[in-house]
Amino acid sequence: MTPQAPGCLSKMEMIQPTQKTGACVEKDESEYAVVYLWYRILSVRCLGLIRFTAIATHGVMIVMTHLPMPRRLFGVLVFALSTAGATLPAAGQAIDTTGQIAAYVEVQVALAADDYDTARRIVQDLLAIADATSASLVASVAQAQDIDTMRARFKPLSEYLAAQELPVGYARAYCPMYDGGSNWVQADGPIRNPFFGSTMLTCGVIDAAPGAHMDHTPRHGGTVFMAPDGFYHIEGTHPEDGLFRLYATNNYREPVDMSEWSGRVVLEEAYDEQTDEFTEVRSVDLFVSPDGQFLEAVFGDIGFPAEFITKVVFETDFPEERFDFIFSEYTREGAAGADVRDSVPVTTGAPANIPLAERVRPDIPESTAELVSQIGARDILLQELIEAGRFTEIFIPALQAKELGLELTNRVEDLALRDRNEVRIAVRHLVRASHLLDWYGDLGNRQQVSGAYDVFAEAWNRIARIYSARQ
Repeated sequence: MTPQAPGCLSKMEMIQPTQKTGACVEKDESEYAVVYLWYRILSVRCLGLIRFTAIATHGVMIVMTHLPMPRRLFGVLVFALSTAGATLPAAGQAIDTTGQIAAYVEVQVALAADDYDTARRIVQDLLAIADATSASLVASVAQAQDIDTMRARFKPLSEYLAAQELPVGYARAYCPMYDGGSNWVQADGPIRNPFFGSTMLTCGVIDAAPGAHMDHTPRHGGTVFMAPDGFYHIEGTHPEDGLFRLYATNNYREPVDMSEWSGRVVLEEAYDEQTDEFTEVRSVDLFVSPDGQFLEAVFGDIGFPAEFITKVVFETDFPEERFDFIFSEYTREGAAGADVRDSVPVTTGAPANIPLAERVRPDIPESTAELVSQIGARDILLQELIEAGRFTEIFIPALQAKELGLELTNRVEDLALRDRNEVRIAVRHLVRASHLLDWYGDLGNRQQVSGAYDVFAEAWNRIARIYSARQ
C-alpha cells in the first residue's frame, strides 16, 4: 500500500493523517442507536427461533424505559418482545464468524468502490447476524448518513474483527494514513482501502492470509519490492547487457501469469522545476514472454550503475505503479538471495527469533549529546542507502532513528520551553517519516522514498540546530 498522496499536498502534509475523524456521537443519537439496534434484532428474528429469556426481556425493558423515544416506536418494541422471542447469542454460544466476516467484507468492498448505497444496504444484512460485541458497532455504521461518517464508524468495527481469528481466504490489512492508523479485514489479494476508496485505493499493507509466505527472497537473483497493493512481489533483474526482466509472484510467492500486464522501462527522465514534475526522456516498452512468466525490455548497454524506472499496469483501468531498480552489477539466475529483514543482526544481544522491531532497536547512549549524534549518523546512512538505490535496507536506520528520537523526548526538560516544544514537534515528524521510509523502501519507489526522506531530514535539521546552539 502505498498511499498515492495528491500532488497538491506538501511533503509535510503527506505524512499527516488525511482523514478527518468523525465527531463524537451525541448522547441522544447513541441512545436512539441502542433502541434501533434492538428493534432490528427483534424484527429480523420474529420467527421465534431463539427463545428470549425473562431476564433478557426484563433487562431490555429497563433500557427502553430509560430512553427517550417516540411512543409509537416503544409500542413496536414491546410487541416485538412479546412475540419474537429473540436474543443475542449468549456467552459461549457459537457465533457465525465466517458469515459475519463475509458480510463485513462485502461492506468493505463497497466502501472501497465509493458505493455508499450498497454499503448501507449490506450493513443491514450484517446487523442481522452480528454477535453481541459487534452488534452495537454495526448499528453505529448502519446509522451513518453519508460515506465519510460511515467510514469513520467502520473503523471500530474493523479493528474488532481484525483482532479475531480469520477464516481461510481472508487477511488483515493496515493503512497508516487514516485516522492515525487503521486496520481492516478483506479477501486475501490486492489492497482495497475502504477508508479512502478511489482517492487512495491501494493505500495500505496486507498481512498474509493463513498459509501465505511474506518473505522477500529473490527467486531470480534480482531485487524484490512489494507492490503497493500489498499482494504482488515484484522482482527486477539485469542479467546481461541491454536486458531487463521483471518477474512477479503472489502473496504465497507463487509465480503469477503476467500475460495481461503492460508497462515500460524509463532509462532517462528530466525534472522540471517549474511544474515540479519528472518527464520521460527515453523509455523502452516491456513485452510479455511467450509463457507469461516475465516482462522483458531490450535496449543498448547503459553501463553501471544501471537504473531502471519501471512503470507497470497490473490490470486494465488500474493505476500505473512505479518501481526503481538500481544495479551495480549484472544479476545471476539462481544466485543465492536473502530477505534483508531476516538477516538483520541482533543489536541488543537478544535471541534471533525476537520480533524485527526488537532486532533493530539501537543501544541508547547515556549522554544526550551522543544520542543526538547517533540520530545524525542514521541520517547520513539513509542518504547513502537512498543514493545507492538500496531501498529495501533503509528501514534499519529509519527505525533506529525513530527509537533514538523517542528517547530524546524524555530528555528535554533542561531545554527552554520553546526549544522543548520544537524538539517534540520535530521528533513527531521524524517518527512518522521513519515509518514511511520503512514502508516506501519495500515498495521501491524512489520518488516516494525521497519525499519521505525530505521530511525526515527537515525534522533532523530542526533537532540539530537546537542542540548545536547549546554547545
